[in-house]
Amino acid sequence: MPGKHGTDLSQAGFTRGQLALAEQSALMQTFGADGLITEVLGVIGDGKEATVYAVRTAPHTGVERAIAKVYRAQRFRAFANSELYDAGQNRGDARSNRAMRNKTRKGRLMAHHDWIGREWENLCLLFDAGADVPEPYERSADAILMEHIGTPDAVAPLLQHVRLSAEEAEAALNALLQNIERFLRCDLIHGDLSAYNVLFDRGRVCVIDLPQAVDARTSPHARRLLFRDVKNICRGFARMKLDVDAERIATDLWQRYTRGNLS
Repeated sequence: MPGKHGTDLSQAGFTRGQLALAEQSALMQTFGADGLITEVLGVIGDGKEATVYAVRTAPHTGVERAIAKVYRAQRFRAFANSELYDAGQNRGDARSNRAMRNKTRKGRLMAHHDWIGREWENLCLLFDAGADVPEPYERSADAILMEHIGTPDAVAPLLQHVRLSAEEAEAALNALLQNIERFLRCDLIHGDLSAYNVLFDRGRVCVIDLPQAVDARTSPHARRLLFRDVKNICRGFARMKLDVDAERIATDLWQRYTRGNLS
């Protein structure tokens, strides 16, 4: 059950090295105690807002591996332009909004858990809608346990690091544009999409890193972020000799969305 137990790392006074050990211990105390994981295998990614661990799962789960994304304590996080993604977000009562906006100690703690909750909700919504995102399994106060994308022995590489044939590149680009549209059908825009947060697994694309996704109905920056996502993705495929009109694609998507005509 989300947030029902576990060590809250968001305000702990750790160094970065101590934090890694605390994160791994917390994973075993939470998901291990729930009988979901049996071992933390190691770090596979250390990004702007979180550390990502490969974990071994319990036999009854039906999968061999999973990914545990542990959100960085507030003092170590460095996600840029958070105001861009926060605008238009509805977080409930005015007092909570004010505390987070003023970045009080309580507000920072609330923002930390809000960030995790946003990714969990976005993953659940998009996975259920058929988007190519990791399947979410469980969450705790500071982490999300989700599907391992790749082979049993290795995590799928980032699209940025993969060499594709012309046919593979065209199929991957079409799949990503279809996912951007599928996100829009759920009123979501990724907001930070590029080849650096797409995994490529034997022909399948998988979009990752979703806490900053914005609600297209309420964000004043929705159109701008959609156009940026489309242009970033198209730019990534330009190096693979695919010539696409990102401006036309984004304009068409936005117009169909605002008119309620998405397929």
